[in-house]
Amino acid sequence: MAASLRLTRVEGGLLLEQGPDGQIRLPASAPRGFERRLIGRGPLEAVFLCQQITADGGIAHALASVTAWEQAGAVPVAENGRQLRELLLAVSLAHAHLRHFYLGALPDYLPWGTLADYEGSSEVLLELRASLAERPRRDWTRQSFEHPFTAEERDRLWEHRAHAIRQLGVLQRMLAVLGGKYPVAMSLVPGGINLDLNEQVLLKLRAYLGEVRRFLEEQVLDDGLLLVRRYPGLKSLGRGVPDFLCTGSGEDEAALEGALFPSGVVRADRLEPFAAVATESIRSAFYRIRAQGSSGGTATQPQPDKQDAYSWIKAPRYQGKPMETGPFARLVITYLSGARMSRPELVDELERQLGTSVRRSNTVAGRLLARVGELGTLMERAETLLDQIDPVQPTVSADIDPFHVSGEGLSLLESPAGSLQHRVILERGRIVHYDIVSPCTWNGAPRDEQNLAGSLETALSQAGLDLGDAGQQRVASRIVQSFAFSATDAVQ
Repeated sequence: MAASLRLTRVEGGLLLEQGPDGQIRLPASAPRGFERRLIGRGPLEAVFLCQQITADGGIAHALASVTAWEQAGAVPVAENGRQLRELLLAVSLAHAHLRHFYLGALPDYLPWGTLADYEGSSEVLLELRASLAERPRRDWTRQSFEHPFTAEERDRLWEHRAHAIRQLGVLQRMLAVLGGKYPVAMSLVPGGINLDLNEQVLLKLRAYLGEVRRFLEEQVLDDGLLLVRRYPGLKSLGRGVPDFLCTGSGEDEAALEGALFPSGVVRADRLEPFAAVATESIRSAFYRIRAQGSSGGTATQPQPDKQDAYSWIKAPRYQGKPMETGPFARLVITYLSGARMSRPELVDELERQLGTSVRRSNTVAGRLLARVGELGTLMERAETLLDQIDPVQPTVSADIDPFHVSGEGLSLLESPAGSLQHRVILERGRIVHYDIVSPCTWNGAPRDEQNLAGSLETALSQAGLDLGDAGQQRVASRIVQSFAFSATDAVQ
């Protein structure tokens, strides 16, 4: 039975379409054309403009853009600048994970209408409950559904959600200090980060980190475990493709102990070194290939009337295979690589909760626990970086002129939703070619020449859902939210 569902809590909005064969597809919206819009501009403009691609991953896109520029011009990066950049990325990932869990995923498990029954001591929530009670109940309980939480658990989740919103404000202040402003970071420049660094700035950052660390490391993970216990079906729901990809920290992978995330690829249950860049299939996407000239190579051009196409999302492939990327892939690859993990007990807890090995746990529950569990890794790394940064050393390399570069640069790093690739070709300081492969493009990819879909389409189609059924629509939303999917990140 053909049906469709529009998910409004996904950034950019997401339409799911189910054909008569039961397969669910992601047509997505037409792209905004970031890659084309950057042609002819200076690379510093790309650093700022790429942050508009997606809210949660904007800083990762900016970092990928500036490091691709540096590689094209062989620009050295100051050690302090490198560490401050990694701190900026770690805090942005923590902000994205916290926001997504409580504001993106939780409404699919704890209905808004349960606030009417709140019996806790939070003055903020009591005031909110009172204000809502004055409105017709049908206006704010339309999404009501049965849930398995006890009254105590319900109230605890509401209180943690309110506390998480306050903690998001603290993380935003950290991002503003590091980035010059928020949500668009202005401090990222070739050679490092343009920040007036002193001991007072580091003390302020340490104070902010101390304020949020315990909540992010302990209480958010406890809430994730509670969801999995109360919704045991999540342990088998939404299984995606069996192969995983992590491009790592973008730094020298020879020293895994110093990397935020080690790079690697899991194929056929084997861990392999990450050794190739992505290719993109447009078999099912509304694009055609066109030549761009001797300097720019090839590029794609929209073709909305393309026969047999159904999606505006391209299909990235690693050595011909679709890959799942994101916090779960990072957890698996970190574990299999033997790299130091800040919380090795997370893998034991995940396997105990899900009853299977971590490599086979890429379900809604596995992704959810990997995402909230990663907060501990990020907080520990942020504290280590703050201890290593020297306030008297420069944050930007001196005596460089990156604004007249000619060359090609490639940047690979991890964003909140997974692996990110930026490739730029410059001629005399101007962009002649720009290519972006985002994590949501990996996960939301349509079918390729081998009829293989990306991990999200695979997870939705294998769930056997009927999108015409209201209860199963909520299940579909849980699967999509487990990927922290962004429609704008998927198409740029």
